Amino acid sequence: MGAKAAERYKALCAVVIDTGTGHTRSGLAGDEQPRSVVPSQACGSPILTHGVVTDWDGLEELWHRVFYQELGVCPEEVPVLATDAPLSPAANREKVAELLFEGFGVPAMLVLPRSLLAAYSYGRTAGMVVGCGAGTSYVAGVQDGYTLPHTTFRLDVAGDALTSYLGQLLASRGIHLGANPLRHLKETCCHVLPRAWGDRGTLPLTPPNASGLLLGDERFCCPEVLLAPSALGLPGPGLLQQATWSLRRYQDSPSRPPPCLLLAGGTTLLSGFPQRLATELGVPTEAAPRRHAAAWLGGSLVASLDAFQGAWVSRDAYSEGGPATVHPHC
Repeated sequence: MGAKAAERYKALCAVVIDTGTGHTRSGLAGDEQPRSVVPSQACGSPILTHGVVTDWDGLEELWHRVFYQELGVCPEEVPVLATDAPLSPAANREKVAELLFEGFGVPAMLVLPRSLLAAYSYGRTAGMVVGCGAGTSYVAGVQDGYTLPHTTFRLDVAGDALTSYLGQLLASRGIHLGANPLRHLKETCCHVLPRAWGDRGTLPLTPPNASGLLLGDERFCCPEVLLAPSALGLPGPGLLQQATWSLRRYQDSPSRPPPCLLLAGGTTLLSGFPQRLATELGVPTEAAPRRHAAAWLGGSLVASLDAFQGAWVSRDAYSEGGPATVHPHC
């Protein structure tokens, strides 16, 4: 992109949209928090499956609402930064470009990985991002402002799966709860063990704030489904195993310093989650209080920087090269 185009985008306030499996966060570049958080649904049905868009008409309907109702902006007048799940199909980024340029007429756009934006939210351009939201979990290395594909692993077990598993535990005892009460129970009563399941030793049977619904080790079983499922006799690998693989690959380069773990996504807010990863993996771990919105916060930060304005994919570039134009920029 030329210098003149970059200068033109400096005068425009970009829109940042992070559409995850559970919720879509949106706002303006430079904002310290999203202006809008809405369910990632259209007509009551989910738009994404495990972090990947499966209903494109629904996404267009959702983003129409975001632009015109939630943010009150005209998309023809603002660049748009959108997020992308790790290891999602390349064709999805092309579809996002097609939707933004042809459907909404934006002047410029860019799609960046959530892992990279999460690192930016910590003010870092390098590290090992461990993300876990509603529909997908991942581990991804970042170095010098680029993601490292050979260190990236993805797991289609995340917050929604933990909620479902908790529901199964309770249902086996004849207790049936709806999705929202189950989610609240998971978030307030479940706890991540400080060490591996087999080494847990003597632990209290119920947390201080237990509602009385969870018995014995049930509050610990739920997070283990994500971290170390083999300990419960469930198929793996879990997130801890993937993080171990990723760290080994990240440290293959002798010139690369040991990484810091950077946590992202709402499921990493579970009690004990940061401590367990730090203990098992043996590396420093950072867990920002607002990490549930890490990808959006990183996007807001980077899209507001003058140095970033030359990175946009312009409408002219899209007209000349088509949807594939987005790939060198992603």
